[in-house]
Amino acid sequence: SGFNIASIITLRPEFEAMVGFTQAEVDQLLDEVYADYALDPTTRPEVDTVIKNHYNGYHFVNPQGEALYNSTILMYFLDHLTIHKEMPEYLTDLNLRTDLSWVRRLISAQVGDTEAFVSQLTSENRIAYDKNFLISKFNTTQFFQPGFYPISFFYLGMLTQQDNFFLCLPNLNIRQIFIEYFNELHQIDVSTRYSELMQAFVNQPNLEMLFAGYWREYTGQFPEAIFSKVNENFYRSTFFELCSRYLSKWFTWNVERSYPSGKSDLEFVGKYHEQFAGLRWVIEFKYYSNSDFRKLNTAIDAFALQPEDSVQIAGYVEGLRREYPEAQIAQFVIYCFGNQGFRVFAV
Repeated sequence: SGFNIASIITLRPEFEAMVGFTQAEVDQLLDEVYADYALDPTTRPEVDTVIKNHYNGYHFVNPQGEALYNSTILMYFLDHLTIHKEMPEYLTDLNLRTDLSWVRRLISAQVGDTEAFVSQLTSENRIAYDKNFLISKFNTTQFFQPGFYPISFFYLGMLTQQDNFFLCLPNLNIRQIFIEYFNELHQIDVSTRYSELMQAFVNQPNLEMLFAGYWREYTGQFPEAIFSKVNENFYRSTFFELCSRYLSKWFTWNVERSYPSGKSDLEFVGKYHEQFAGLRWVIEFKYYSNSDFRKLNTAIDAFALQPEDSVQIAGYVEGLRREYPEAQIAQFVIYCFGNQGFRVFAV
């Protein structure tokens, strides 16, 4: 026949829910898991939050529609939960990670393409795209062209639609993967110099000590050129990723958790089955570029906690206390000053 009788249904709204789990499906699945395996129902809110942060967030057709869960990695989580009655230490199945060599292969048309692409997503969590590419047929040649990179990663399941103009990283799972890419590209050591720092933190949790170690050992490896691209999100995301490498046995993390007064930057949450159960730290990040900091005409050690920042984080904590009145809550503001230094304030 000369007729084309095949239909591409990937981007048809009525089929979107076929490529992931909806919230209703996940709720029903967890209801059955908790009933069948006699799991403690008081742990359900924490489990719900963790899986939503790490596995939800996919919009394949309608950015304003319901976000979907990555069904494959969610089942990895639930498999561990049903067997061990606790959350897995590592929330990402690393066997499912797209290797950086594949990323390089996709975006190696020009020197620096890989670095620019990964750096953009590490610092901004989003990248512009041409929606016409998304809805039109394409060939293998287009797949490897710079203007098509965002679309390639959309079809790899690593980017999702934020709106009609930008694709974004859908969840913490994918954010961690892109920060790992960033570390590999810049040959940042995240494996051999942190054990004593993290052990000291587990022995006696101290956020200022932990962040000082991150600043000294992690950011101290950066070439000067990187600091022209950093921002508040970059410091927050890389600090979170480094902590998750070493402290996932005891903690999970919330990024941009919603409250009536806004979204918190970063939160440490003690796992319900470990020694820091009930602990919740709410952290607000603030960033001043080197030029903005010079305008303040002050030294870093003389910089004071800004009243508006104290009020901002207090609003988040008020909302958190209403949800978890028994939690051991602490609040902090971290100021990063270009590549000059930082201050940590317990509020």
